[in-house]
Amino acid sequence: MSKIGTLKQTGPGDFWSDLRGEIRTLSFKGEIRIAIIVGTPISPGAPTHRVFMRDAEGDHMELGSAWTKTLNRGPNAGETFLSVTLDDPSFSHPLNFAVFKDGETANATWRRRQEQAA
Repeated sequence: MSKIGTLKQTGPGDFWSDLRGEIRTLSFKGEIRIAIIVGTPISPGAPTHRVFMRDAEGDHMELGSAWTKTLNRGPNAGETFLSVTLDDPSFSHPLNFAVFKDGETANATWRRRQEQAA
């Protein structure tokens, strides 16, 4: 996995309620905010967070969504992380990555999806 960013908790309460930081790849760089969606989800698969970025004028715009997930196996089984999707008409394809807590900060990591064997 490749680290593509670092985020910090900025909201009160739960670590995952409000994160801010920078995401950077070879073709994308941006300051993002991941904020929890308050209220009851509309469906079991609905996103738990919204992702925002400032546009060229400095206004916040929604750029994606995130889902709270739990690691099912490995040494960190049971730990929470966020599965994030960013998308915009200017992108050739969505940017998907995960955000894992690492002490007082969170690391955004990206991994190319592997083809499933038949």
